[in-house]
Amino acid sequence: MAFEYIDRRCGQAPWESLVSSVKKVFAILDLFSIERPTLTADEIIAILECSRPQGYRYIKDLCEAGFLVRFSGEYRLGARAIELDYIVRESDPLLRAAEPTMRQVRQQSGCDILLLSMVGDRIITIHHERGTDPMTVTYSRGRLMPLFRGAGSKVIMASLPAAKQKQLFEKYNALEEPSVLGNSWEEVRASLKDIRRAGYSVSVGELDPENVGISAPIAYDAPAAHAGIVMVLSATRYLTTDKSVIIQMARAAAEQISDAIRFPRDARPLMMVP
Repeated sequence: MAFEYIDRRCGQAPWESLVSSVKKVFAILDLFSIERPTLTADEIIAILECSRPQGYRYIKDLCEAGFLVRFSGEYRLGARAIELDYIVRESDPLLRAAEPTMRQVRQQSGCDILLLSMVGDRIITIHHERGTDPMTVTYSRGRLMPLFRGAGSKVIMASLPAAKQKQLFEKYNALEEPSVLGNSWEEVRASLKDIRRAGYSVSVGELDPENVGISAPIAYDAPAAHAGIVMVLSATRYLTTDKSVIIQMARAAAEQISDAIRFPRDARPLMMVP
């Protein structure tokens, strides 16, 4: 998702040139991933399609700021990201509002509880409360979610305006695994309408084959829900669980988190669903 930020325009005004340079610096950070944790300077410059002096200047600036570090002739992300992560953990209003409810839901249900947030075109897990089920949840904190798979992504996508949904579908659907929502935009749009109407989403084995996710949207400051809570349980347990109870718990938790953000002084304990 990084390369759309690279600006190739010529004859820019000074402020436009500055903005373009800033975008390219951030685009460098976007090149790194679990699959590609290190890059050489030549690789970075080639991907950015900039001059070597420009490329080395961008890399130097990122190293001096602590966002990149050079090791054995290659570059990797630096520890400054950890510092920023700590600041987010301590100050993010969504995270601060959600953590007490997530802990309570985990204690009541034994499920793993995930908090997802949409940032730009990305949906990211920003918090994970581990439950008691003996299972593996691979999409933990910091992991980028597929846009069209998984209960959490689907409820967030369902809340977006149709024009934004279509833009994301046309831009990214072909880059992901086949969508469980449909093969065409019309099918995907219809599926998202159904999810929005229901107020929750269920995914069976869409991210981790042995797990089931049940998600509800967290809405605040706008009709669109740019966040969601996901309850994750094993597929075996899901078969013997009263699904309506888990769905109701997820929806009640999402509503409480939304209220805690809007009205922090009025936050109340989540009542256990009978």
